[in-house]
Amino acid sequence: MSEKKDLEKLVRKVQKGDVEAFGQLYDRFYGPVYGFVLHQVRSPHDAEDIVSGVFLDALEKIGGFSWRGAGFGAWLFSIARHDVLDYHRSRGRNRETALGEQEMEFPSGELVEQITATAWDERQLREAVWQLPDEQQQVVLLKLLVNFSNRQIAAVMSKSEGAVKALQHRALLNLRKILDPEDIEEESIA
Repeated sequence: MSEKKDLEKLVRKVQKGDVEAFGQLYDRFYGPVYGFVLHQVRSPHDAEDIVSGVFLDALEKIGGFSWRGAGFGAWLFSIARHDVLDYHRSRGRNRETALGEQEMEFPSGELVEQITATAWDERQLREAVWQLPDEQQQVVLLKLLVNFSNRQIAAVMSKSEGAVKALQHRALLNLRKILDPEDIEEESIA
């Protein structure tokens, strides 16, 4: 049975009240959801609390879930995203920035390689991602940590795929500035 069909079957069981099936969904998604949340709140204790709330919300709302759009994972991460935003709002931190309506090309593979080569280790990259505005941070985490497609990210963030591409573009440019500011200065001088 394909993974999607297996997931659909589990969700239908949960919608009919099967608690064991929900446990299987929990086991399947806990790690990725926890990683996504932890990278944004940076506190294991707070991340555990938020993730518990995410799964409680999912259990309470699963009756209204339907298989339109990007699927169960995107729906679950959408709940996680909103809970993380609520966490930051409750602490007076809301760094989201508005997107312009300009057309952008996705960065070349060369730019991605430059960013990756500049990040000396995972810690440096993680610290650089933390410096991004919230929405850019979420796009990077959903793309790299969870391996979501642009369509799935768009569903999680309630944005168009074009807006997701623009966020990715800005995030990569900002990471490049953070990780190698001298390279940016040399380009602007030339």
